[in-house]
Amino acid sequence: MKFKYKAITISGVEQTGKVDAKNKKKAIELLHKHKLVVVRIKPIKEAVSLNKIFSFLHRVSSKRIVMFSKELSILLVAGIPLVEALRIQHDQEGDGYFKDQLLVIANMVDDGSSFSSALSRFPNIFSSFYINIIKSGEASGTMQESLSHLADYIEKQYLLNSKVKNALMYPGVIIGGFVTIGAVMMAFVVPQLTAIFRENEQELPLPTKILILVSDFMKDNFILLVIATIIIIYGIKKYISTTKGKKNVDKLIFKIPKFNSIFQKFYVARFAENLSMLIKSGVPIITALKISGDVVGNEVYKGIIYSSVDEVKIGGSVAYAFERSDQLPPLVPRMIRIGEKTGKLEIVLKDVSEFYTKEVNIAVDGLMALIEPILIFVLGAGVGVLVAAILMPVYQMTEMM
Repeated sequence: MKFKYKAITISGVEQTGKVDAKNKKKAIELLHKHKLVVVRIKPIKEAVSLNKIFSFLHRVSSKRIVMFSKELSILLVAGIPLVEALRIQHDQEGDGYFKDQLLVIANMVDDGSSFSSALSRFPNIFSSFYINIIKSGEASGTMQESLSHLADYIEKQYLLNSKVKNALMYPGVIIGGFVTIGAVMMAFVVPQLTAIFRENEQELPLPTKILILVSDFMKDNFILLVIATIIIIYGIKKYISTTKGKKNVDKLIFKIPKFNSIFQKFYVARFAENLSMLIKSGVPIITALKISGDVVGNEVYKGIIYSSVDEVKIGGSVAYAFERSDQLPPLVPRMIRIGEKTGKLEIVLKDVSEFYTKEVNIAVDGLMALIEPILIFVLGAGVGVLVAAILMPVYQMTEMM
């Protein structure tokens, strides 16, 4: 809540202003900490903002979490108390939704809650991985180091995710654009040409006949096609949102040629980085494996990681569970076994993560280099067929004149 106050400073100067606090009592306590004698204070009635109405649509970007973590780490290193550092973050935050959540977190910490428990109130912003790293930092007294490591980790994951997403989006955007232009031509351009061709009563080439049939079908069933497209897209999204649907999709991506290897290396790099950081932060191995499984982002790999949890519970090896899976490169269980034997599992996992991150970058660059000429060829062929189907009867008409 926001409060408008009137107070007197130590030197006797009257001061007015606004203060953010959980309630009136907390607002007065905060002003007293700044050595102000409160004369009058009352809550400010805030208008209902669009941010609050549509808060369920908000997502805090990875980039914003990176900046928050880095800046908070710097403030803590400078010796600023956590609550005050969070309020500074709140004051300078530009995103209205995240700004509101930071105020709640600051108030919770001010009321005596731990930072990690305050963050756990917002699982849509802070993952279980993030919260557990903070919890470890609180226990070991290395909060600022934990925040700094988290910022570096999130930034690395953000860059890696972006690279893979761009590799997937690029052909989709190009082909989508071509299909859209083709649909517009079929719906608006071809029907006008069809009328001209029919007036001349000439025999049309087979490609032109097919083009006209498709155009007539799209024109006559345009609304039905739009409705069917919306239903199909909605159905696919609904199916993917289910556990079974996500698992089937996650299995399917490992069967796509060229992409399957990239996805395999991508998820191995993410898992190894997550587990390495959790172990290094002092999180127990079983808890660390569960968290890594939850945040890996793929149901197939989640199942593999959870099987290693069951193995560790009965005194077995993490590597043994991974050796039984054909979705992991043979190098991974071998490296993990070495790490377990030498007691340097987190270091080995860090090396595995760095190796496969580089492999993903190389694979994505190679795939992009391969996709570009293929797309150019496919689009060129598509445009050629479309233009030929339109121009062939036009040439025939000019020859008859």
